[in-house]
Amino acid sequence: MKLKEIIKDIKKKKVFNLNNFEVEGIAYDSRKVKENYIFVAIKGFKYDGHNFINEAIERGAKCIVVSQRPSIVPSDICEILVEDTKKALSEIANVYYDYPSKKLNIVGITGTNGKTTTSFIIKEIIEESGAKAGLIGTIFYEIGERKIISTNTTPESLDLIEMLREMLKNDCKWAVMEVSSHGIDQKRIEGIDFNVGIFTNIAHHEHLDYHKTFKNYLYTKLKFFTKYLNESSKKEKYAIINIDSLYSKLFIKNCEKIGIKYITVGRHKNAQIKLLNYSVEKTGNTIEVEIENKKFVFTSKIIGLGNIYNLLNGIAFAFIQKIPYDIVQKAFLNIENVPGRFEFVNEGQDFLVIVDYAHTHHALQNLLLSVKNLKPRRIILIFGCGGDRDRSKRPLMGKVGVKLADFVILTSDNPRSEDPLKIIKDIESGIPFYLRRKYTKIPDRRQAIYEGIALAKSGDCVVIAGKGHEAFQILKDVTIPFDDREEARKAIREIIEKRKQESLL
Repeated sequence: MKLKEIIKDIKKKKVFNLNNFEVEGIAYDSRKVKENYIFVAIKGFKYDGHNFINEAIERGAKCIVVSQRPSIVPSDICEILVEDTKKALSEIANVYYDYPSKKLNIVGITGTNGKTTTSFIIKEIIEESGAKAGLIGTIFYEIGERKIISTNTTPESLDLIEMLREMLKNDCKWAVMEVSSHGIDQKRIEGIDFNVGIFTNIAHHEHLDYHKTFKNYLYTKLKFFTKYLNESSKKEKYAIINIDSLYSKLFIKNCEKIGIKYITVGRHKNAQIKLLNYSVEKTGNTIEVEIENKKFVFTSKIIGLGNIYNLLNGIAFAFIQKIPYDIVQKAFLNIENVPGRFEFVNEGQDFLVIVDYAHTHHALQNLLLSVKNLKPRRIILIFGCGGDRDRSKRPLMGKVGVKLADFVILTSDNPRSEDPLKIIKDIESGIPFYLRRKYTKIPDRRQAIYEGIALAKSGDCVVIAGKGHEAFQILKDVTIPFDDREEARKAIREIIEKRKQESLL
């Protein structure tokens, strides 16, 4: 495709040295530039692409898209000056890849907790109904038969648009994607035409390291509906809103204001998909709902209080799409578990071990209340908090953990550049003095998992929270392989063997 055709509709300030060459690709990362590429210099959270223009040109870029002109550019390099390179990136990518989101049905899921599980549930419902769906989210990106380990919950617009194009090539009719607050704020979903937007919930003390205030965080989430769903070219657009969540009225009010149809889920008397009753058992969740004055009972293999609402989102989606409820029931039973979400680790031990991604105080509270529903003899909790992230939630997590668990081991999560002991001290600050005998500190996460499992007796439940599906740990200067599930398996096997040997003495 020629350069003129690609850039004809983008809002340009000025164009210098226009050279109508055959474009072979687009990149915003200078390391990925090849001969006859367009390089778009975007400003990220840590790096500014304008500082890598020379490298991009050296690698073969024949056109650069910038929001500020570099001091020196070779005379044979086309230079396009724009107001906003993030917006220009999505516009260029859409032209180059022929607007794939217009040809796919796209579900976007946003909220503090529940995005990943809701995305798995909806994808399963779509596929059980006979259509093919791609998945973009926190754990991996799934395109046809190919799975790619996720780098960002919501990829940069260029990568996202390219993935959507690949989904079309693989005969997908739907794309189900998680939409993070970072993705919204950084315009990664610019130019994506959504059919359905889902608001799972919102919690204070999340991503305040980035958004600075809760109000900024809240209105960033709201922007997904008021801007991106609103601006979608799709004729039929719907929002699914958890009416029981904080600030749901704000989302409902704004959907009404801009004329987006919405459906509500929850226990509230006005919920359109109304939760009447539920149970959380070791074998899964059962929920009773009322839809248009009719009662339905659904069972699933996935467990936990948080998943009650994730299942409701799936039912609401099926209602909008007129997918029969027997299909929904089959889909619910198809999902054994979502990686790192209330995931059981079983090596034949006589106590439970659960690994979960809970890394906010709301998620940790729901997790521990869900575990209590399983009626264990004791709950032994192992968790930490991430470094270089919102510090205000640390004491809240400490308070929730020690109040709801019988014993807690405070440890490292992903400390990043922070001192792990300082992070643990922040968590400790929220623990009332009269509960201080209920916890200990073991900064080494591997050792903490081993010691927590070694404490477990028959009928207990060990909960390892915070990292879930992650297969790494981010330390100060290095990222190392580390998977809570694998560490738990090793510890269980070792402890079972040790106890066998001791019984023979």
